[in-house]
Amino acid sequence: MNIGTKIKQLRKEKKVTQEQLAEYLHISSQAISKWETGVSSPDLDQLPRLAIFFGTSLDNLLDFDQSQVDAAVEALIRESGRGGKDPAASEAFLRKALEKYPNNDLLMTCILEDMQEQNGDKSRSAEILEIGERILACTKDDELKIDVLRILAETYHGLGKQAMAEAYLARIPALHFQYYEIAAAIRSGKARLEEVEKAESLCIDKLICMLWMRREEADARGKAELDRQAREMFAFFKTWPMYREITEIMEGLWTEGSIMQIYQ
Repeated sequence: MNIGTKIKQLRKEKKVTQEQLAEYLHISSQAISKWETGVSSPDLDQLPRLAIFFGTSLDNLLDFDQSQVDAAVEALIRESGRGGKDPAASEAFLRKALEKYPNNDLLMTCILEDMQEQNGDKSRSAEILEIGERILACTKDDELKIDVLRILAETYHGLGKQAMAEAYLARIPALHFQYYEIAAAIRSGKARLEEVEKAESLCIDKLICMLWMRREEADARGKAELDRQAREMFAFFKTWPMYREITEIMEGLWTEGSIMQIYQ
């Protein structure tokens, strides 16, 4: 629906004439008629006054549907192939999507995650930090905010700026990762299974990372035992189709001895 059609619809609902609306805006009734027939459109500075007159929001006046935008963005993220083996390609795709949906916090966060994967030589750290701060300044989504805080803490750690890393870490709620576990406990049926899968997928890579950290502090005998435990875990998790890809990635990092790059 275009702006003129929306104005006509709201005017009819409010039971006012074009002349009455024109008088309120201090313009001619002919201007209102041109809006409603699509010949012209209101100036930007007239939109807030129109919203006030009709007792509605600017989003409603402009017929803006956030749910449609969210669905379109999520579809683009799925199409990007992010989470696979080519974060550079995913980043390039999502940057094009960002041109269509500027400052979309979900798109920017996905781009940030792709950038972090490619930041092995720390050359993109400054850009990661800058984009991360932009997201924190605009997002109202607590889940995205925590993801960004994690990335900023890990980036500062990778740069050897531990005090900054600790400062961002302190802003992450300690109970954040228990949410899905609690959600699974209080739900049932399909909803419970969905929460269980979220918790499991979140825990698999974290569990393997913690095992590696334990390995780093172990003696030779302990390392051999932890390697054995890791092989058993990889074999088990790969029997689940939904977790096979992340498990294979983590297994490759374990074999290369580069698990800790996740935190750099």
